[in-house]
Amino acid sequence: MIHVTAAFVAQAGKETQLHSVLTAMLEPTRNEQGCLRYVLLKDKNDATKFLFQELFADQAAFDFHCDQPYFHALLAKLDGLLAQEPEITFFESAEVA
Repeated sequence: MIHVTAAFVAQAGKETQLHSVLTAMLEPTRNEQGCLRYVLLKDKNDATKFLFQELFADQAAFDFHCDQPYFHALLAKLDGLLAQEPEITFFESAEVA
């Protein structure tokens, strides 16, 4: 499985716009075959911070996600909304089987 977090920080005053752009990713991504979890979170103490928690069945499912037109549209819409580059982190299970 592929575990991903994607952290976004909005420019001051752009929080609502960023939230709208990120929210638009939820339904189509959740409908992708191989998407097991796709959740958008917001920081309780900082309205500029958002985080996707993502879980994909395998690398092929994640690659499929990244190839979708709505993913590329998201990247284009982020221009001018972010205070810094998104922070994308990949994780693997640390549990012993």
